[in-house]
Amino acid sequence: MARQYFVQKGDNLGKIANKFYNDSSFYKKLAEYNGILNPNMLMIGQALEIPSKRELLGGVPVSLPDTIETNPPHGLKQILDDFGNINDFIRDDGTLNEPAWQRKFLKRVDLPFPLKLSWNTSQSVTRLFCHKKVAKVFQQAFETIEKERLKSQVKTYGGCYNYRAKRSIGKLSTHSWGIAIDLNPNSNPMGKPGDMNPDIVEVFRHFGFKWGGDWSGSGKDPMHFQFCTGY
Repeated sequence: MARQYFVQKGDNLGKIANKFYNDSSFYKKLAEYNGILNPNMLMIGQALEIPSKRELLGGVPVSLPDTIETNPPHGLKQILDDFGNINDFIRDDGTLNEPAWQRKFLKRVDLPFPLKLSWNTSQSVTRLFCHKKVAKVFQQAFETIEKERLKSQVKTYGGCYNYRAKRSIGKLSTHSWGIAIDLNPNSNPMGKPGDMNPDIVEVFRHFGFKWGGDWSGSGKDPMHFQFCTGY
């Protein structure tokens, strides 16, 4: 569970790590969690997420189905190593060279049943645009939802791949790598408990996803599932 902390004059990540974890050596992990490539670069007033110690250091190991070949990475470095260094594709003006990024790392995968768009329920999607390495994971998760007769609990689709910052803080969202998905966003807004069906949550956990509903405070995000931890 993550709290929010705003950088104050005289702060550095070592001091902040010591303040919240009694261990300044956690500063590198804290930097990764917040998408900070250079731990020495902080700005006064910058918002940081302060997760639980277990979340920061790796949490509980996940036992994935044998059919899943990709393990969920932990922390920014592993995300960049496993799913591509998106910083190499970001232009000087902050925009993404999307054609190059998408061509190298993303693909479309068929869904076993259509998902209604949250912003226009008269339309549906039948394919996800996601990272190549998690295409099979997404597909099997939705196949399981259908098999377990839970598809009626997936009422709307809020998006998968989307190059943008996380809504609660300035770091890149995991949607930018195409390794996250938002479901039922209208009844599961950020900062609220929401009404996500616990069986849907368990299906995604079974396939290695972290549920945003486990986070706390203003960062709680019950619509959100991401295939990584520590970020």
